[in-house]
Amino acid sequence: PEAILNRMNNNVVDIAYFLDRQVYDNKWVKVLEQPEKVCFVASALHPLASRRNLELDEVICQPFISTEKDASYRHLLDQYLAAQGREIRPFLEIGNTEFIIRMIRKNRGISYLPLFAVREYAENGELTILDVADFRLTMYQQVIYHKSKWMTKEMDAFIRITAQVNL
Repeated sequence: PEAILNRMNNNVVDIAYFLDRQVYDNKWVKVLEQPEKVCFVASALHPLASRRNLELDEVICQPFISTEKDASYRHLLDQYLAAQGREIRPFLEIGNTEFIIRMIRKNRGISYLPLFAVREYAENGELTILDVADFRLTMYQQVIYHKSKWMTKEMDAFIRITAQVNL
């Protein structure tokens, strides 16, 4: 998100959509700010899938497939764990979320992903959102543009579609 916001501030990008902690700047117009849950997820066949109120340490010691460290939700998780003297040690780090989901569906490990990316698989019973006691980190889907930017028809259409889709 930081690179996208810098490009927007330098008039290289017209509008930005990103998932991150809430960000504010008086130079921006925010047209969407919607909370998005990020969760630990495993195959429905994983031994932890049927358990409730899991301890965080039980989850982070599992074989972990993760996004790269520069992914906003991975970065937030790393910060949260570091503040408690903990860390995840992924056996695989990759930027392709669909590949991570395929690996998890094959019960090759667990991951920490935005709910919108795994919701369909959880609803059809292939994946399970792990119930981790006392652990909730929320990110925000956000759409912003620079307040001095002239609003094009395309930008306006993108904003309207985004609101209708309710990402």
